[in-house]
Amino acid sequence: MQDRKTVFKAFVDREKEVSYLNEMNAKGWKLAAVRFSFYTFYKTEPNKYKTVLHFVKREYQTTFVRTVTECGGEIAHQSNEGKCLLFYINVPVDSENIDFLTDNQSKLDFKKRLSISRKREAIATFAAFAVAVSSVLYVLPAAIKVLVHDPEKFGEIVVKEPIGATLFFAFIIGGTVCGIMSAYIFKLYCRSKKEIKTISSEMKIFE
Repeated sequence: MQDRKTVFKAFVDREKEVSYLNEMNAKGWKLAAVRFSFYTFYKTEPNKYKTVLHFVKREYQTTFVRTVTECGGEIAHQSNEGKCLLFYINVPVDSENIDFLTDNQSKLDFKKRLSISRKREAIATFAAFAVAVSSVLYVLPAAIKVLVHDPEKFGEIVVKEPIGATLFFAFIIGGTVCGIMSAYIFKLYCRSKKEIKTISSEMKIFE
């Protein structure tokens, strides 16, 4: 029986990523590593672990890793996220020593850091969209004029300047993708802000 497998999955939404990882846990596949959207899993007992994502400032990295390990958690992967590190942590479902990763304060801290990350990503993708659109708009009027008045010449230009034509269409496709991505990430950012308010309100109620 196969006791290890690697799956390719691309996620923009961290919540969907965590949901997927815990679906794998339920089937008896524990996260072992993450490499460029390739997730490696080891076979284990179904529902034995749950996977938690947690942001930690770099200066607290050593203390955090030691605390998680002492409490029975396993660090499966860590990645750079600006001034923080993002940890993928496998936690035994029957553990009572690692509540600091799943309580309301932890959820609130995670959502705040996630909203910052999403805001940065939305700005970056929108900037790429703006550059692509500006480049296309600069060339588009002349391209349309030639295409309408002399289609054969347009074809000749494409044949004679394949690199320029390729870049033109690449900017159109890339700009479209970046535009869609920036809108989607901004939607996720707005959702994070809403969730932060909800969690904060719940914490105030129970104080």
